[in-house]
Amino acid sequence: MTLVLSAVETEQLRDLRARLNRVPKGSLGDKSVAPLSRGFFDLAARVGLSRLEEASAAGVPAIKAVAEADMGGLRRAVTALHALKEAQPPAFRRSFDEGLLQAVVTRRLVLGGRERGGT
Repeated sequence: MTLVLSAVETEQLRDLRARLNRVPKGSLGDKSVAPLSRGFFDLAARVGLSRLEEASAAGVPAIKAVAEADMGGLRRAVTALHALKEAQPPAFRRSFDEGLLQAVVTRRLVLGGRERGGT
């Protein structure tokens, strides 16, 4: 599994993160959640974060854990987020509003050498 990101993948990740950052929290952003979530999971698969076979919504990590995760940890986070979206949409929406998807994208950029790490 390669950590390196192409220029196109980097731009796609940054664009998705910017779009996620602009979604209003709560009911004002309801129409944006579904398409951006689909885009997140599709792009995650393209950049080496495909979902694992086993899925558990109970294992959704905190943002701090994602910020320190390796590729395996990010794949587990993506898998848990997908399971949460399927099993408990309101809980997924809370994770969405808290910025967990942006944290995954940012960490993938850091691991790909396209951004500096740190908090």
